[in-house]
Amino acid sequence: MKLIKPKIKDVERFVKPSYAKRDCMHNWKHILRIKRKVAFLKKQYKNVNTDFLNFLIYFHGSRKWTKKNRNGIIKLGYPSSWISKINQPTTNEGKIVWDANCLENVGKYGIRKTLKLEKYYGQTRKETLDIAKKFARRYKFYTPLGKKLGNSGIKIKRDWLKNELRKLK
Repeated sequence: MKLIKPKIKDVERFVKPSYAKRDCMHNWKHILRIKRKVAFLKKQYKNVNTDFLNFLIYFHGSRKWTKKNRNGIIKLGYPSSWISKINQPTTNEGKIVWDANCLENVGKYGIRKTLKLEKYYGQTRKETLDIAKKFARRYKFYTPLGKKLGNSGIKIKRDWLKNELRKLK
């Protein structure tokens, strides 16, 4: 069976409603920010599968939702085997999208994001810092440019976390 090439407008129409139900930092604007970062990060590679890259952009961070909507994703023209590759930085495309997403979580922007989510969810500062600390362990960049841009951001975010946790003692 030959797969059809997914049309971006159809993909957006399919996935966009799911982002309306997410928090203030993981909404449709997040996808648009990831697309901009991916456009920049992919320049360091000669050959990337654009269809796979777009798939990962639109469905990253949505493993549960994508598994639930597997048939709709396949009807769009994507192979079912791609669903298991979401959030797996094992291919160049996966590394690019991973790094684009991770850049949103580090540095000054990552700190602002953490504080916005604290307010959105009505968390205490301690709850927020505990969650941020847990996720900070997962920060890792895979592309050369991602490492160059992101590793200093990891240090900024981790230093901020240490200082904020110290204030609570």
